[in-house]
Amino acid sequence: MERLIDLQNLKTLSRHNHSFVREILEVYLSNTPKDMQNLCLHVKEEDWTQVRYYAHKLKSSSFTLGFEKGYKIFVEIEDIIKDGQDTSPIPDMTLKAEELCNLAFIQIKVELTKYV
Repeated sequence: MERLIDLQNLKTLSRHNHSFVREILEVYLSNTPKDMQNLCLHVKEEDWTQVRYYAHKLKSSSFTLGFEKGYKIFVEIEDIIKDGQDTSPIPDMTLKAEELCNLAFIQIKVELTKYV
């Protein structure tokens, strides 16, 4: 399985504080599924203000975990809306992001076992 997360920056930022890294991973696992669910809902409703909000939120948390592929998709979604571009690619982008997030969740859960 392709490695989707890179915690090196987070570890460096935290000065390898294991409890801090564990907490960030736990918060990501707790919040991101709900945020993705909300993003998908608002995409279906074509509520672009809320889509942009959740894309921004997910972008930030993805960046923190070195989840580059997710980060890039969320940046692109946010930029499409911000720049008033055609929003028709967003549903497919959201599906791809959801797939990637689900794979990242698995990797994060494995990573968490190192911080018990």
